Amino acid sequence: MIEGLIGGFGDVIQPWNLLLLFLGTGLGLMIGALPGLSSPMAIVILLPLTYTMQPLPALLTMIGVYVGTKLGGSFSAILLRTPGTPAGACTALDGHPMAERGEAGLALGYATLASTFGGVFGWVIAITFIPLLATIALQSGNADIALVGILGLLMVSSFVRGSMLKGLIGVLLGLLISTVGLDPVDATSRYTFDIVDLMSGIPFAAALTGFFGIAVVFSDLKLVGQRSEKIVAKVNLALPSMMDMVRRWRPAVIGSLFGTGIGAVPGVGAEGATWIAYATVKRQSKNPEAFGKGEPDGIIAPESTNNATTGGTMVPMLTLGIPGDGSTAIMLGALVLHGIEPGVMLFQSNSDLVYGILAGLLIATIFMFLIAWRAIRMFIFVLQQDRSWLFPFVLLLATVGAFATVNSVYAVYIAIFFGVVGYFLEARGFPVVTVVLGIILGPIIEANLRLALVISHNDWTTFIDTWPRQLIVALIVLVLSWEIYSGTKDARKGRRSKIGISD
Repeated sequence: MIEGLIGGFGDVIQPWNLLLLFLGTGLGLMIGALPGLSSPMAIVILLPLTYTMQPLPALLTMIGVYVGTKLGGSFSAILLRTPGTPAGACTALDGHPMAERGEAGLALGYATLASTFGGVFGWVIAITFIPLLATIALQSGNADIALVGILGLLMVSSFVRGSMLKGLIGVLLGLLISTVGLDPVDATSRYTFDIVDLMSGIPFAAALTGFFGIAVVFSDLKLVGQRSEKIVAKVNLALPSMMDMVRRWRPAVIGSLFGTGIGAVPGVGAEGATWIAYATVKRQSKNPEAFGKGEPDGIIAPESTNNATTGGTMVPMLTLGIPGDGSTAIMLGALVLHGIEPGVMLFQSNSDLVYGILAGLLIATIFMFLIAWRAIRMFIFVLQQDRSWLFPFVLLLATVGAFATVNSVYAVYIAIFFGVVGYFLEARGFPVVTVVLGIILGPIIEANLRLALVISHNDWTTFIDTWPRQLIVALIVLVLSWEIYSGTKDARKGRRSKIGISD
């Protein structure tokens, strides 16, 4: 592992790769600071720029954006009480009161140091567990890969927004989209409706662009004309003393543990982890009444959690091919677009790429700290501008990116169609990330499922003939059973509340 990491750092510090990582991190900080914009949207509009790149430079650019947005969301949360990212909402509880009493710079300092600590902590966890899990995954057969993919779909469906039914509908829609085109085994036409362009399937990048780019613009049109005013005339980043941070080690460690642990669970992401960490730190505090009134621990806990998830989400992504959130789902899509199949064989077939990604994750965290420290005034200036001026550029890049996938206007129509579909799905509470995950994992699950059956001469017991497969099947049944039980229980409570019966 040490040799692999050394090689990964050697690849990342090449001037071109290092520049892309630096620019991606700076862009991520800016995107994260702007309410209405998001990490998945920023990454997806970068896809067309990465088509001609090698896989590592392309992934490093996306990793920079991913890491930068985590801290960027705290800027607007502290200064405007308008979080740039959903996970930043927790930071606003104590960050904004600090800014109101004239300590905005110090609040930003706590957020920056806590985010850096969490990012490094998550990286240590990632480099510890990814090689270990990858070694285990190398023993997997086609049946194991198919079962892991199904488990990943169910877990994401279960945890995203707490509604498994909506999550499953999203996954099934994604699986349906992934089957459009010619059957990979017998070349039978599926769901093409005699449209020649559909014979090759739905252009993956066009679908991603629609769901994460165009749909976001549609949903944020309400922001047109809005400008934000920061609450103080002048803000400088004021880093707290090292002794102060050492005294506050508990919220940083608790947040980092929750971030890496929960971040490794597909579908949960940073949003849920930050609130759990905040509640835990508040409950253990000697002065819980200070939280919500400008308590530094209330900034450190969610911010360390927020950035620690970057390492946590990399664990299932790089070992099992299961993304932890929307951003890592797009990164998996980028691997597919560059001809690399994500999943359990990724470490064996492209170990250099994996170690390069891990090295880039740490360097991006360092860049995040340095850029935030020296360029905070620029980000504050951007916060005051009308965000809607970015929308035409997003639409332009999304259109160009969709066209470039197959050099046809047909892909642009596909992107616009899925942009409209994504907008209505999000408006009704259906998580788009589940649809994208179904599109990504659908072909992998189908290919391995059918290969496993061919090898076993259509014997379905091949999926339970080893103890790891039995364990995965048991987990699938457990997840389904728990969600059915929880859904039934909630429905029963709802009926009782309507007729005025208490438990």
